[in-house]
Amino acid sequence: MLPDLDVEVIVVSPPAGLQPGLDGSVRYVTDAGRGVYMAYGAGLRAATGEYVWFMGDDDYPLDTAATVSSFLRDGIVDILVAPVLFSSGKIYRPARTLLILQFLNWCQQGVVYRRQKLLRHRFFRRLNVKADQYVNILLRSDTSVKIQFLDDPICMFGVNGVSGRSRDRGYGSLRLALARRTLSCGAFLVFRALVIVEPMIKRLIKIRP
Repeated sequence: MLPDLDVEVIVVSPPAGLQPGLDGSVRYVTDAGRGVYMAYGAGLRAATGEYVWFMGDDDYPLDTAATVSSFLRDGIVDILVAPVLFSSGKIYRPARTLLILQFLNWCQQGVVYRRQKLLRHRFFRRLNVKADQYVNILLRSDTSVKIQFLDDPICMFGVNGVSGRSRDRGYGSLRLALARRTLSCGAFLVFRALVIVEPMIKRLIKIRP
């Protein structure tokens, strides 16, 4: 899948599904059963490699994922952000501007993080659906983080996962403060205006709020 790289596979599974690694490159970690981001955190703490890539049990890497190996091998970027092929057949392309990222998050299955950069922020425990969006906004607004956007999907995402069915009410109380913290004054004013018409816009383009 990733030629010329030493790939470390960390599998986070419920205690009942725990099983020994198939070989030296596969390691199983017990999930405490407190949500997807706690499971991601368990995998992040167990990982020892330079980069991490999170996927669920209904997500599948595509052959094009091999194209990321040159970026990872050379260590020239901190975050790779790629489109994701939805299981519905649609391609979700990631937002490139910080303003739009406040509304349309990067799909987690298309993001490869430098582990040390992600460890600086972690996933906010109060959030059960938007924790990755919170982190992605912080990383995108950090000028020291080198981000590379890719043109082709590297993963197929199962659209019926938790994040596609649930809201995160805890994010609402943080969203305005996060935008104020990370956007310029002009962009923040645009953000406030867009928030007012956001429900109408999402109904028009059929994006679930």
